[in-house]
Amino acid sequence: MPVVTIRDVAARAGVSQATASRALTGSDSVSAGAVAQVQAAVDELGYRTNRAARSLRTHRTDTIGLLISDVRNPFFSELSYVIEQAAAEQGIAVITTNADERVERQTDSLRALTMQQVDGLIIVPQGDGALEEIPEDIPVVLLDRRVSGVDAPVMHSDNRAGSRLMIDHLIGLGHTDIALISGPQATSTGQERFAAAIERLHGHGCGPREDCLVEGDFQLASGYRAATHLLDLPQRPSAIFAGDNLMAFGALQAIRERGLRIGHDVALVSFDDADWFPLLDPPMTVISQDVHALGMRAFDTLQARMDGQDTQDVCLPVRITVRGSCGVGSTDLQARRRA
Repeated sequence: MPVVTIRDVAARAGVSQATASRALTGSDSVSAGAVAQVQAAVDELGYRTNRAARSLRTHRTDTIGLLISDVRNPFFSELSYVIEQAAAEQGIAVITTNADERVERQTDSLRALTMQQVDGLIIVPQGDGALEEIPEDIPVVLLDRRVSGVDAPVMHSDNRAGSRLMIDHLIGLGHTDIALISGPQATSTGQERFAAAIERLHGHGCGPREDCLVEGDFQLASGYRAATHLLDLPQRPSAIFAGDNLMAFGALQAIRERGLRIGHDVALVSFDDADWFPLLDPPMTVISQDVHALGMRAFDTLQARMDGQDTQDVCLPVRITVRGSCGVGSTDLQARRRA
């Protein structure tokens, strides 16, 4: 089958080769009618743009880099899907890398992405160190977390409001002995969720016990270890608030290994939802983020930065999704433990 060229497209559309080329690159100098003619010719002939040649003309590769923290985390997997779908609609390819919540993996990933000459980067930062591997001429958007030393807009959910909502819910059910499994305090997300929960507990007059505050790393194993510690305390807390869904899942494993039931022997709640949380018995109460909106805002903001437009931080609201994992309150749970 002969290769269809831009010359063939121009001939079929009845325009010059230069006009056909400008129409395909989105130039404002081409009329809407000419663009429609060229697009019709492209569809009819099955023409495919030569990306390499186009990048030489436009100085763009039509690719962006996406660095996420943990591909196993449903929150980041869904974010990746949203961003990739949005990019595909614009003819942009996404190169996704996984840092595995490790700063050294982040460094390697960013180096690899910049070598691919991506047009821009969406980054979920690891830790709080400066992102030294990024050339100054590559537009950057930070996602979910902020980091010092980087002049880039941050797309994130209202972590503080989410923690306050959950603490208020637990207190309203009568829970006063609440344990926290926080995210890593080297991340802004972990810091904000933990600080807001502590502040709200003190505001209700029931500051947590020191042995009920455990720092995790947003991964399943740390949630399991933290819950093991909490469940082995002489005085077991009536409720456990995990700082993300993977740590909540790890805590659930520890609870079930001991033959305990969430909502019956101990309440368990999570910041972040997961597809399987509504399927648990009982289903888990969570703080839900608008993952679709977060991913779309990250992609749209990166496009704006690549086009030289001014951008700013975006903080999206969260909501509490109440299910059955809290029981009816701490008094009820304590009575069941005594029985």
